[in-house]
Amino acid sequence: MIAQCGNDAIADPKLYVQTILDVHKIYHALAQDSFKNDAGFVKALDQACRKFINSNEITKITKSPSKSPELLAKYCDSLLKKSTNNRDENELNEIFNQIIIVFKYIDDKDVFQTYYKRMLAKRLINQSSISDDAELTMIAKLKETCGAEYTNKLQRMFQDILISRDLNDKYRQQQKEKSVARN
Repeated sequence: MIAQCGNDAIADPKLYVQTILDVHKIYHALAQDSFKNDAGFVKALDQACRKFINSNEITKITKSPSKSPELLAKYCDSLLKKSTNNRDENELNEIFNQIIIVFKYIDDKDVFQTYYKRMLAKRLINQSSISDDAELTMIAKLKETCGAEYTNKLQRMFQDILISRDLNDKYRQQQKEKSVARN
């Protein structure tokens, strides 16, 4: 399925992630239904998914074993940016859960973190995020998966922006009060 996507998957992270999820869904259902979640089959599925996600046609074409974490981070970025097709909270939460399924299988989580952190910084600075709640939800899911140390920098970036916004609002309010007092 990934081979069929070819170069389109490189240009479209959503297509890449969705294809991986489709493959996972098929074999997860097989392990669940046919093998009644037998621990051996679930473990084999996890190992196969890890190998498939970290070494597939796209990683071979680009000659980059870190292409999967990069495309996953780009997909997250596209979801979290303001756009015309805003989703409701429940739909976003479900998509985040699916992202975490793929994320769990990625070997090089530091590459994902690097890309995600860079894109988060751009969203926060440019105020192009769909919502603070969505950003916090995604960070919380990453924290749940990898621990607090993994998301510490992301949380601090977010807190710094919130403090900055608060200080700017207070400054503007003071300037308004001063201009009203002068008049």
